[in-house]
Amino acid sequence: MKICLSSLFASLIFFSNICSAQAQIEIPLWQNGAPGLQYAHAETAEDRHETGRLDRYISYVSKPTLTIYPAPADKASGTAVLVVPGGGFRYVCIDKEGIEAAQWLNAQGITAAVLKYRTLAPDGDRSWKSILPLTADTSRAMRVLRQHASEWKIDNKKIGVLGFSAGGIMALQLLMDQDEGDSGATDATEKLGNRADFIALVYTGLPGNKVPKISKNTPPFFIVHASDDPKAPPAVAAKIYQQLLEGGAQAELHTFRRGDHGFGMTPASGSVRNWTSLYADWMRDLKLLDK
Repeated sequence: MKICLSSLFASLIFFSNICSAQAQIEIPLWQNGAPGLQYAHAETAEDRHETGRLDRYISYVSKPTLTIYPAPADKASGTAVLVVPGGGFRYVCIDKEGIEAAQWLNAQGITAAVLKYRTLAPDGDRSWKSILPLTADTSRAMRVLRQHASEWKIDNKKIGVLGFSAGGIMALQLLMDQDEGDSGATDATEKLGNRADFIALVYTGLPGNKVPKISKNTPPFFIVHASDDPKAPPAVAAKIYQQLLEGGAQAELHTFRRGDHGFGMTPASGSVRNWTSLYADWMRDLKLLDK
């Protein structure tokens, strides 16, 4: 009997993807709908195929969700990472900066939570005043993760954030807004803290062009940027890094000669392709990958 290895391999991938899809959990951030922004226009997904793979840009998001990708049981470390994709606040780059990041994190034994946050209209105002209310989705997502920590087998002291571009700005705003929760809130989720225990920024900008206040209690930072980034100046990454050091926080910065903007988890070429290995080493140093 002849066996076609290519067909067998394709079948294995197919069934693996089915199992992975069944394991995912997508939940709304707010059970009764997010406050504020609502669109009459239907949510839209455009595949720009910039990576040569599925590469959807989602727009008109007014119903934010969190999709959980549980770590494989044989690798699970109890660590979780909130993944915040970029997209200029008008889109959510859900594949190359969301789902692909979640799959990579799972391979490291980390539970991933991909945030599909509210967006501005593609042709609308993009002032910081318009953007700021959207950053509440990041805080809410961190509270939801802590609320379900036991159910999703997460250590609630090992929950970090990975932000790309606009998602990095949201991660920095999260640092500025961190709190221990509101004990008097009627919403049980809001009673929980939103602090990130570690933060990774990939080709980020600054929230309202401001660097958050830094202290020795600031969580550890991992920063990645390309020197030829035409959208987010590399000086921004250097400025954040310098502020972290001066404030007594732990920080690691990697600036690559080439990479452009939006290279995601799998850059096409150059030394920037190694950034995820450096990220894994950094988390290993922090004992975040220990079972």
